[in-house]
Amino acid sequence: MTFPEKVDYVIVGAGIHGLSTAWHFAVKLKARGKCDGSKIVVIDKDSIAAGASGIACGVVRNNYYQPAMRELMTLCVDVWESDAKNLHYHNVGYMQISPKCMEEDVAEIFAQQ
Repeated sequence: MTFPEKVDYVIVGAGIHGLSTAWHFAVKLKARGKCDGSKIVVIDKDSIAAGASGIACGVVRNNYYQPAMRELMTLCVDVWESDAKNLHYHNVGYMQISPKCMEEDVAEIFAQQ
């Protein structure tokens, strides 16, 4: 792949957060009539989801109790699922292990997901 001589925006990191940031940024720029996304480049030292997104536990999780984090993770997963093949998203299931004292919290998180 060749790099363009000039771009307006560079996102560093092609993990879930970098790709989600680039995608949402492109959507917002297009809505404002500023560009179609072609002026955004995502760079990574390796390849898509080769770092923390694909290796560290190999998961994208949405088990956060804080509402803002849950919303952010839901949006990230929505982006990945929108083009799972090209974004290398592989939903393999979910398992939660937690102490008894967290049972009600975990049930609430599960219900909201």
